[in-house]
Amino acid sequence: IMNLIYRHPNEKQRIPGSNELAAMFGVGRATVTRVLRSLTEGGYLEGHRGIGTFTKHQNFIPVRGEMPPLVGLLAGDGKYFYYPYHVWSLMANSGLALTRGGCNVRTLNLTGPDEETLYTEITHQYLDGLVALDIGPQRFELIRRLREEAGLKVILQVTGNIDADAVGADSFSFDFRQAGVEIGRRLLAEGRSKLYFIFLNEVTAYLLEGIRSAFAAAGKTPEVTAFDWGSPGVFSEIAERLRAEAPEALYVHGEHYDTVRDILDECGIDTRKQCRLVAESHAIHSEYHGLRIDIPFEETGFEIGKRIARHFRDPSLAPEHRSIPLSVSPDGL
Repeated sequence: IMNLIYRHPNEKQRIPGSNELAAMFGVGRATVTRVLRSLTEGGYLEGHRGIGTFTKHQNFIPVRGEMPPLVGLLAGDGKYFYYPYHVWSLMANSGLALTRGGCNVRTLNLTGPDEETLYTEITHQYLDGLVALDIGPQRFELIRRLREEAGLKVILQVTGNIDADAVGADSFSFDFRQAGVEIGRRLLAEGRSKLYFIFLNEVTAYLLEGIRSAFAAAGKTPEVTAFDWGSPGVFSEIAERLRAEAPEALYVHGEHYDTVRDILDECGIDTRKQCRLVAESHAIHSEYHGLRIDIPFEETGFEIGKRIARHFRDPSLAPEHRSIPLSVSPDGL
């Protein structure tokens, strides 16, 4: 009903009858009656005796008589219980750029357990475009269908380094591999080769790949102990390892920094000289000595929003991929 109002701002649209709506949404007629009464009381619908129920003109309709493009913001598979910093920063800044660029925005919360259900849910959002954030390669086929079958303008922020040709849509990714190369070079310069890597996942794997590449270029091999975030009791395992020995360097991913830092302090490991810390800057909330990875989430989110807004102004705009460089700098050294 809200889509009918949005797409036909200056026309009254007759909505289906209560029996048809009940069948359409798989609910009881009493539920439909209650919802329609609520929408009527809210000023979205009006009834005409003997004719039916119609949408009602809304004052938010622009003077020119049409609504701006409607763009959905989707994080991952749409089932996030909360948004961590990196996702919210990308969403918020994409939304700002989109609304500044003349689009309207809505966030998407989905429930589908498989790709087919997700496709149906997204196409039932009545969107003109989609910003998909924190997306992995496993969703590329879904994105292709949304573009080619549903006709959505889509732009992605992809987790990790990717082959741009594999996406087929506008995409942004952060160059974790090159950041890993820079970290590897700095560890080599300090004579550090024994590394604890917390945690290994589909994104940080590129970081570790870059570190190993830098060591290989110098004819050396790092001694890496990698921990899997999904392992039961992983923090107890980390604490046990750190009590037994202190690594020369330790990378800790994102929001796990504070937990691992507490474990280091409990084990009496000196992070100034004994063990070089490596962490993303957005996760650091206290005094820090180590290598800091700066990821431009805010700037990238804004560029994503600007890019998809351009597609509505220029439908012939060809898809492009942008690999965003990350900076690695010493902090507190």
